Amino acid sequence: MGTRETQSKILDAALVLFNAASASTVSTNRIAEAAGVSRGNLHYHYASREEIVLDIWNRMEAEIAEWSHDDMSPTLEHMAFMTLRQYRLIWRYRFFYQELNILLEKDVELRYRFNRMRRQRMNDVFAFFRALAAEGVLKPDLTDDELRNLIRISWVVSDFWLSFVRVEEDRIDIDTMQEGYRLILQLLQPVMTDSALQAIPHSFRVFSLEG
Repeated sequence: MGTRETQSKILDAALVLFNAASASTVSTNRIAEAAGVSRGNLHYHYASREEIVLDIWNRMEAEIAEWSHDDMSPTLEHMAFMTLRQYRLIWRYRFFYQELNILLEKDVELRYRFNRMRRQRMNDVFAFFRALAAEGVLKPDLTDDELRNLIRISWVVSDFWLSFVRVEEDRIDIDTMQEGYRLILQLLQPVMTDSALQAIPHSFRVFSLEG
């Protein structure tokens, strides 16, 4: 078995275990057993559990890096797609968001990489919001500070909505993700144009297609 294939098996097994329990409680021995590799083989590729978490972040970062051209599609329907895309990623890697502060405190490199990516995504989303204003979806007189504050608020809803719901519900489905999008829309409605408000129902079509 090649190095990449072995690493992929280890990461896949670790992700399942981390999501079921937590990264702080799952041992590397347990990961090796679930991956079907020897303990020595696992430690040949990853010296610690923290290295496994960092490599899982590498997967996440590579996926997020492909989201850099959202401003080319400044529509409510694309915003719904962006929300669904984000929620799907958060659910796949839910341990990471549930243990975010603990993981970042343990690993300086991960903290640096995470903050660098978040700053880049905030800039990307700012460009998307500016494009929404230019297309008449958001009111054109919004200042940069107002837009950035809207992004921060919607970011909090996006990152922690699924964790909030999961306290009471065992199952996260497309309806849960749609409700998260509805909350983001509610935040934005005071700064949306009349024509955009009328287009809101159509944007939910994205969830119908993906459900």
